[in-house]
Amino acid sequence: MKWEKPVLLDDPILPEMAPLPGILGETSQAIATATETPLELATGMTLATVATACQGRFIVQVKPGYSEPVNVWIVVALDSGNRKSSVLIEATHPLMSWESQRRLEMEEDIKHAESKQKTQEARLKSLRSKYGKAEATDLDEIEKEIVELESKLVEVPVASRVWCDDVTTEHLGTLLAIHNERMSVLSAEGGIIDTIAGRYSNGIANMDLYLKGHSGEPVRVDRGSRDPVYLKRPALTMGLSPQPDVLRNMANLPGFRGRGFIARAGYLLPKSKLGHRSLETEPVPQHVLDAYEQVIHTLLNIEPGTDEHGEPVPYVLKLNQEAYQEWMEFSKVVEIGLQEGGRFEFMTDWAGKLPGFAIRLAGLLHCVEDQSQPWVHQISLDTMKNALELASIFSSHAKAVFNLMGADKDLEGAKKVWRWVEQGRFSQFSKRDCYNSLKGTFPRVRDMEPGLDVLEERHYISAAKQQTGGRPSVLYNVNPKLTEEWS
Repeated sequence: MKWEKPVLLDDPILPEMAPLPGILGETSQAIATATETPLELATGMTLATVATACQGRFIVQVKPGYSEPVNVWIVVALDSGNRKSSVLIEATHPLMSWESQRRLEMEEDIKHAESKQKTQEARLKSLRSKYGKAEATDLDEIEKEIVELESKLVEVPVASRVWCDDVTTEHLGTLLAIHNERMSVLSAEGGIIDTIAGRYSNGIANMDLYLKGHSGEPVRVDRGSRDPVYLKRPALTMGLSPQPDVLRNMANLPGFRGRGFIARAGYLLPKSKLGHRSLETEPVPQHVLDAYEQVIHTLLNIEPGTDEHGEPVPYVLKLNQEAYQEWMEFSKVVEIGLQEGGRFEFMTDWAGKLPGFAIRLAGLLHCVEDQSQPWVHQISLDTMKNALELASIFSSHAKAVFNLMGADKDLEGAKKVWRWVEQGRFSQFSKRDCYNSLKGTFPRVRDMEPGLDVLEERHYISAAKQQTGGRPSVLYNVNPKLTEEWS
């Protein structure tokens, strides 16, 4: 028989990355080409950039009583040396340029407010000094003047900021409070994982703010000796590119899986292009960068709506009926996959959030398509189809990430069977012999069979039934491409 090249057990079988629609696809493909990096990396970072621009400004109402915000967590795992920083800089450049523009626009107002504040503080200092030396009959008058001046103290405006890098949880709470409860953590590495795991908290995971920033729940952030920060509707996006080892170890960090941190992220696990690059590329075309920047700036300049009390509220995006039905069909397929023996059996925590993640992606794609007033038109069927295709790709990569964490029992079973084959240097073996040797690992034959199926799917072995005197005995031939070094 003709044997296929084996797909290594640690090498995930993943679908080709589908380009995003419109300017996002054009931009991410241009960045990937210019940097000779996997398309997944640029795609993930552009999505995180769009989410930064949209979070807190919009929510997607799926149906009455159920809405999703549009902030997302995107984690693209790649080893160092893959030009991750270059991709992040290109993808997030519109955020940086917008912040720079806002700082310039606010510069005079900030200087004027700082000057007035210093004058007021000097006057207060003088009044307090005068109070300490005054006669009793004058104290009430001076105190009244101090209180009045304090009530008129000018607040110095803070230059707009939409993203940060590695930051403590306490400082992140402060940034959210200052910047309209919207902030993104964007980094070409995964140091923030260590921070959340407790690098600055004696090893105690501090993830409440992150969990509630993902869902938009109210949260109080205690800040040591300083006053706590109260957030009503925080919106937190993350765009990270840690090394795969960070993900491999994340499942073992206390609370990360049990509390749902791991389940909230969209994962991409691309194959590195190191060793296969031409090293001769052209930069991203300027017209592409300009169009991309214009979209992101337009979204950033949209201020949320207000309720009857003048409080800021996000604009509501709605699905048209066709889009809703398409999403419902997708959700039902996911639901079946959550069953015992289903596709998502070993990652139900993540897959249970997949339909909601798809809604968030649809909201982001819709905002880019109609960035001036996204709330005017409903999310279309085409947009939903693009979002669901993207969500399906994320689900395949998430499965590979959970495999990396050792969560896939079938893959782990395949590894155990293959270790037995390697140790015995078998070119052929029977299911019966395999089971008899591995009874301590697999209580029943049917517990071992999914691992054998994985080995077949990856072209390690091929099954053939051989009729014997009694019941048919299943024999497996081993791919000779894997046994060459044994002879």
